[in-house]
Amino acid sequence: MNNGQVRHIEEDEIDLRELWKIIVNRKIVIFIVTTLVTLGAIVYVYMKNPIPVYSGNVMLEIGEVKSNTTNLTYLDNPNNLKHILEKQYSLLVTLPKRSNGLMSLSTTNVNKEVIKRDLEKYVVYVLERHKSKAKLFEKYIMTKQIGNITIGNEAINKPKKKLIVVVSFITGLVLSIFLVFLLDFIAKARDEDESTK
Repeated sequence: MNNGQVRHIEEDEIDLRELWKIIVNRKIVIFIVTTLVTLGAIVYVYMKNPIPVYSGNVMLEIGEVKSNTTNLTYLDNPNNLKHILEKQYSLLVTLPKRSNGLMSLSTTNVNKEVIKRDLEKYVVYVLERHKSKAKLFEKYIMTKQIGNITIGNEAINKPKKKLIVVVSFITGLVLSIFLVFLLDFIAKARDEDESTK
């Protein structure tokens, strides 16, 4: 290896001491940019108060019919009923795993009374649908609501203020360090241009 190759390799190496020196020399820029970004996030988080959205749900147990054979079958196929309810009423329907015939209906709104009224309407729709289907059979167990309608007291769209501020602080710090290196690069390029003239 000749001296030209060694010098070229040394120029390509990153000198961590030099990078640290750049950061220390421009610490005021880093502090100001990080502080401004963090303060901007704090102002945004505390000024923005979204309209609270609440969630409510109700559980149903789908009824069963006894056919001529000893097998019990559901009044409605849970997956088909799920599809119908989600398409017709735009609500979230979940079928808990390992729970035969259970169905959870969930909806959201800014008004808790509207949530309650809508869930009651959905339950009545399912019960009426299954009453008409049950008339075709002699022996059946009717679909029923399990427990009461539950509506959460906490809004589901509540912003995570601390997380937003921490993320903005880290973003501001990274952005300011990048800015410092960019400014140093521009200054070195300008000095090289002036020295070549």
